Amino acid sequence: MAAFRLSKWYLDCVSDSGDATILYTGAVRWGSFCLNYSSVLESAAGAVTTRRSLRAVEEPVLAGDSLHWRSGSLRIEGDWSADSAPLRAMVFSSGAGIVEWHCLMPRARARIGARQGLGYAEHLTMTIAPWRLPLRTLRWGRFLSASEWAVWIDWQGEFTRTLVYRNGREAGTVSIEDARIVFDDGTRLVLDRSLVIREGPLGLTALSGIPGIRALAAGRLLRATESKWRSRARLEREGAPPVEGWAIHETVEWPA
Repeated sequence: MAAFRLSKWYLDCVSDSGDATILYTGAVRWGSFCLNYSSVLESAAGAVTTRRSLRAVEEPVLAGDSLHWRSGSLRIEGDWSADSAPLRAMVFSSGAGIVEWHCLMPRARARIGARQGLGYAEHLTMTIAPWRLPLRTLRWGRFLSASEWAVWIDWQGEFTRTLVYRNGREAGTVSIEDARIVFDDGTRLVLDRSLVIREGPLGLTALSGIPGIRALAAGRLLRATESKWRSRARLEREGAPPVEGWAIHETVEWPA
């Protein structure tokens, strides 16, 4: 089987009012097939727009605690300044390949174009094709506020792995759901899912517009359904006032 490699960057910024910009850039190599891609999702006043580019671009540039990325084809650039330590984990490893997650900036001061606010930056490396992952459900998200933050990855299926970090430390959870996360200490993160950023089968959403994708990717990946939200989020602790912030989070369901 031809070697597969995916290098994928995810970068975002949410303003104090909840308007969000999400950037993706990366490259896929599979045997002789090579694809570069970038996209930007922007929300304003409850409306979401998407722009895509299949041109090769430079990867984000990391210098100390600062990160910069620009795309001439998408006419956008951004800067992130970290105020939290990076996180790294080997999420999955088998003879078929690996999935390595590097969260460079769990929380940062960010600017994308004219938008400013709290932001997040991560890089994912995969050497196993996503349609070969032994998964049924993936939940991922990040919650940011001035005083608290949390990041979560929850893989369920034949392979199960849950990674949750809160304010720089691993955190145990009782449950992770689309609208709520309950931590071991009783703290609850409530997610209102007030804005749907993207929803539907991946073949019609995130992967649409990629030339030849239906011939290259297995149908299991194209039929997987994604729901991505921007939520007004509230961290509730007994005996303490709630902490409010913004969350970007998603659920992907793979068919059997």
